Amino acid sequence: MYPVSAYSFLLANRPDMLKYHLRQMQYLHAVPETNRLSLPVTTLAMLHWYSCNRVVEGIIHEVRASHSAGASKVQVNEIFALAFMHSGPSGFREVYDQAFDYMESYSDPQDKLTWPEGWDPDPEAFRSGLDFDNPDFGPGEVDLLDAWYAGTIGYTPRSVKFLIQQNPRFLKAHRAKFEAALKTGGLPKQIVPYILIHYNMNRGFREGIREAALLGKAWGMSKGHIIDAVTLGTGYMAGIDGVYIVDEAIGDLLENWA
Repeated sequence: MYPVSAYSFLLANRPDMLKYHLRQMQYLHAVPETNRLSLPVTTLAMLHWYSCNRVVEGIIHEVRASHSAGASKVQVNEIFALAFMHSGPSGFREVYDQAFDYMESYSDPQDKLTWPEGWDPDPEAFRSGLDFDNPDFGPGEVDLLDAWYAGTIGYTPRSVKFLIQQNPRFLKAHRAKFEAALKTGGLPKQIVPYILIHYNMNRGFREGIREAALLGKAWGMSKGHIIDAVTLGTGYMAGIDGVYIVDEAIGDLLENWA
């Protein structure tokens, strides 16, 4: 498994850096002080990241880690559904090689994942009311989509407005994926904005970070939970430099978070 090989290399060559890393990881979920998230959210978020970015050993490592932490097969498959929305078939070539057999024999663990208060499955929260059997936007459906965004992040993203004008069928099909990813009711809805903060932070997508944070706020995430997602992004892949884009995207929101 890749953490063991990584740590073995550092232990033999730079044990000081391994010591500093393990010390730093103690504080990965130090914020918020109450109603905390814990290690399972890291394994699920990293499973999404590794699936999207074709990190071969990382995929199976996080599947096994999620299983050990208490994730059900439904919950792991919801992460894969979200990852497929972002990676497409190219990313899932590696998912197949690494995880297909494991998922075939996956049995739900006796101990279940625990979540902060208020973090609950809510498939209805994703639903805009669009008819996905019709590839075209029907009468009033653009208004339905606008209303969903107005009721969550407060505005319709420019990316959505652009695709409504330029390729509405593609947008509607994409929206279908978004609404379907967690429809099996395994994971709390808040895991989606949490993962999107981490994902967009690592890609340097300012507007994506802001939209995810606003969605998380609308769905009851605390300021501390947002900081937790940012800390994960800083500790895994983005580094301290990744905080610049976060500050640009949501610094004002965090200052006035209520």
